Amino acid sequence: MENEKSSLYDKLPLELLAGFYYEINKNIEKGILSDAMYHEIRLMEQTALRRGISLEYLHDKGAFKIQAEKPLIETSLQHQIVE
Repeated sequence: MENEKSSLYDKLPLELLAGFYYEINKNIEKGILSDAMYHEIRLMEQTALRRGISLEYLHDKGAFKIQAEKPLIETSLQHQIVE
């Protein structure tokens, strides 16, 4: 694993990496995204492991981040519809 090249995911803050990881996994499970996205998941997992972050923690942190942002996104969308 030490010979692997770095990816864009290595440069992301943990919260953003976790959010992407959670959302991509969720969308693959729903059939919204193709199985080709597994490559992206693997890159994110490699980044997490290089940082010493468990995949369970990455998933949980992503779920928490997405749930925390949902009310903000919904409020923003409602304001756009009214305008």
